[in-house]
Amino acid sequence: MKKSIVTMGILLSTSGFIFAQEKQAANTAKSQDSIQNPKNKTKDIEEVVIIAYGTQKKGEVTGSVGRVSAESFKDRPIARVDQALTGQIAGVKTRATSGKPGEPLEIRVRGTASISASNSPLYVIDGMVADDMANVSPDDVQSIEVLKDAASTAMYGSRGSNGIVIVTTKKGISGKPSFSFSQYYGVQTIEKKLDIMTSSEWIDYATESINKRWVALAPGNSASDSYAVRANYLNLANTTNYNLANVNYMIDPRWGTDQVAYIDWQDAFYRPAAIQNYQLSVRGGSKDVKYAISASYFDQEGLALNTGFNRYNLSAVVDINISDKWKAGIALRPSYSQSYGAAVDGKDNEAHKMLSMVPVAELSAGLYTNFWKNDRYRWASSSQSSIGVLENTTNNTNEFRLLSSLYMSYDILPGLNFKISGGATNNFNLNNSYTPTFNLITNIPGQVSIASRRTVNYNRYLGEALLNYKKTFGNHSIAALAGYSAENYRTTSQYNRNKGFPNDDLKTFNFTQSASVLNSEYTVSEWMLVSMFGRVNYDYKKKYMLFASIRRDGSSRFGWNNLWGTFAAFGSAWKIDEEEFLQDKTWLSNLKLRYSWGENGNNNIGDYRAFGTLSGGNYSFGGNLSNGLIPNTIANPNLTWEKTQSSDFGFELGLFNRIDFTADYYIKKTNDLLLQQPIPFATGYNIMWKNVGSVQNTGLELDLSTKNLTGAFRWNTSANIAFNNNKVLQLGSDNAPIYTGFSSSTNIIKVGEELNSFYLYEAIGVLSTADLTNTGVAKTAGAIAGDVKYKDFNGDGKITEDDRHIIGSPTPDYYWGFTNTFSYKGFDLSVFFQGQKGGYSYALLGRAIDRTSMGTTTNVMGNWANRWRSDENPGDGRTPRLDGTTGSLLDTRWLYDATYIQLKNVTLGYNFEQELVNKLKISNLRVYVSLENVWRKDHYYGGYNPESVQSDGTDYGAYPNAKVYMMGLNFNF
Repeated sequence: MKKSIVTMGILLSTSGFIFAQEKQAANTAKSQDSIQNPKNKTKDIEEVVIIAYGTQKKGEVTGSVGRVSAESFKDRPIARVDQALTGQIAGVKTRATSGKPGEPLEIRVRGTASISASNSPLYVIDGMVADDMANVSPDDVQSIEVLKDAASTAMYGSRGSNGIVIVTTKKGISGKPSFSFSQYYGVQTIEKKLDIMTSSEWIDYATESINKRWVALAPGNSASDSYAVRANYLNLANTTNYNLANVNYMIDPRWGTDQVAYIDWQDAFYRPAAIQNYQLSVRGGSKDVKYAISASYFDQEGLALNTGFNRYNLSAVVDINISDKWKAGIALRPSYSQSYGAAVDGKDNEAHKMLSMVPVAELSAGLYTNFWKNDRYRWASSSQSSIGVLENTTNNTNEFRLLSSLYMSYDILPGLNFKISGGATNNFNLNNSYTPTFNLITNIPGQVSIASRRTVNYNRYLGEALLNYKKTFGNHSIAALAGYSAENYRTTSQYNRNKGFPNDDLKTFNFTQSASVLNSEYTVSEWMLVSMFGRVNYDYKKKYMLFASIRRDGSSRFGWNNLWGTFAAFGSAWKIDEEEFLQDKTWLSNLKLRYSWGENGNNNIGDYRAFGTLSGGNYSFGGNLSNGLIPNTIANPNLTWEKTQSSDFGFELGLFNRIDFTADYYIKKTNDLLLQQPIPFATGYNIMWKNVGSVQNTGLELDLSTKNLTGAFRWNTSANIAFNNNKVLQLGSDNAPIYTGFSSSTNIIKVGEELNSFYLYEAIGVLSTADLTNTGVAKTAGAIAGDVKYKDFNGDGKITEDDRHIIGSPTPDYYWGFTNTFSYKGFDLSVFFQGQKGGYSYALLGRAIDRTSMGTTTNVMGNWANRWRSDENPGDGRTPRLDGTTGSLLDTRWLYDATYIQLKNVTLGYNFEQELVNKLKISNLRVYVSLENVWRKDHYYGGYNPESVQSDGTDYGAYPNAKVYMMGLNFNF
């Protein structure tokens, strides 16, 4: 915790200023609010928050619930609702694993609790369970609640172990129609370029490598030998035809002249890109019928050429009071989205290839080197121009989604209500891809072209019945809930991939025109969940609160011996400020202690893991091969739920109606992990799914919000910070470690360590000539001067596999968010910082273009300009020689501290005076400018963004994030 002192000092310094200010105010005039009405100290606590299957006053909540209101993100250029959570709630960690337009964020609530099952939270939109928040436009959102502890999430039982994200949308209002319009338009630029060699640096790099080979070829050869001398030695008849040059021994004499093209591939590959959004909504109704209807359009060009995403959203929500006892409602949220562009991020995809492109090309080819009828540059690899690939590849994904729900409720008796509801999620996804024949020197159009088509239909149906009871008698209040739900999920998928077409003119998939079929697949999967649940809340004098719940779930994903899981929770709270001895303390607006315990489950491991499945195979019948089926997995009838038990200790403090502080300490332990385990070969199989092992997360979360200045000039601050410690407690009966990451080699899951800890050789410098003869320096077999020097971890005097060891993990020590808002008259300013301390990122992209002995036909990272050349010229002391022997080892040269601090958003807005607004016959008018991803300070050299990593902390070239500069306009009429 020592490392947190500085950060906490920054976050709480504002609080110190406010305490001093309030102390002076209390000794003089005090707060007028408190003098006139001391009971105003509870006004903020009476805020209603959304909980599982209902609402509750904030002061009565016994669990840990974080909240984000629409006001906090209404002026930000966010494409998805999940982006609004970044840095806003302690214990909720979001990461943009890719900057690709339209991509979702990874969300983790209180750490990673599972190894093989999902770690994503459950999403609930207006009471209906959903897979994500893609169907909802950010402009339609009223608030987002995140249920963090088990007491809050246990009502969702089998799916609550990773937290619950509840989205509440805007509803209709009584009165005449109220229209609102909002729009913004902005320009995106790449947040950061990678440091790769410039053309002059690469030329020097290639020259050194070629000269070394030339000198070693024959006695008497010199690095100063001319192109002609080398051509004659190699018996090349035409010394001016550079396409005949032997690039292993000959240097291009045009280097450094204007006879070749010099290219910055990143500048050509990434471009300024537009982003825009438009939303029109209307809300209104009468006493008995209320409606909210909206339509929006979002369009985001990708930073990479010919990539992008656009989405159309509609939303219609109607609530009806049929009579004094009957109510009904319906909500329809269709959306249609399109994403397009060749695959950019990931291993061997276009960003990786682009960064590897030699920054020199023939003048006649330029950006289109080795593309269409252009020859490749002789000193470059056979990679085709990434610019040409992006511009000419078709890869379009169209998705139609419909989220629909309806309900009807009946007040049986005063305080007793029965409600039935149903909902459906229907998704249709179509991907069409066409890669034309790019090499027209050896092929004709269409000859090696590849087309593919994938369709995915996903349907989820949910039905629920709820019985609610509320009763207050004297100082006692009871709220009880009983419910039943049933869900069905079905997915069908079809995939076809063919090669060879008559030409490249018609980029439409046609089975009959292709020369060969590469893939043809059709799959169906289905599962069900049936649940019964109940909850009771009790409070006495609004001071002492108790809560208990139980839920029983049956999932078809588990073995027939263990289909059912039972999950219980309880919680308690004490509102100390409501005690008589504190009633007259107007400076104390809230003092509350909370404790909760509960158990949740996790069944998100995919379908049919508990059952023996079959695959296609051939067998001999009558001397001929016949088609048949063979078993390919073994059944486990005892496979059952992962179970997460969680305890939460909460403390809340409110002072002067201007300071609110919350602290939560939690212990979260997951047992019966769902893992694939080795089994005896005598069974005929080598692995099966079992419930083994456990993982624990413990953490501390702190939230602080303050009203620093009030009056004409207002200044508010909100800050949060979260610490989380992760540890593996058990892994099967023998606790054998599990190797994960790149090639199952960069990471390890081991008892006593954090999940996905990095397991690497530790690079400590570069070997000198003297080191080779020094027996005290451990070396790899066959090491030469200029190779990477490694730490001899086991002390045996040599570097072997046994010297790999654990060095950090992807889990940060803590992460935080810090927002200040200022307003004066019609102006307002918001400044939002967020970041993290600790954790590591492993730059596999950097490694892919940063290894020794890669040759010079590709480009490499810029640090190779400072490589080891000799004992007298050792470079930066970290980068080895270009022709070393350790290029295959996975070491810490590509492991980076993932600490960063980012100025995430700055927004300056102006609300026009009412007099002008009235003349325009509208109710309000606001304009603003907003900057997103304004500035970042990090230690990440091997990739675009330290956050853009997979769950194991590895980054193979994620799509870069964008800086966004935009202007917006909002008005109502």
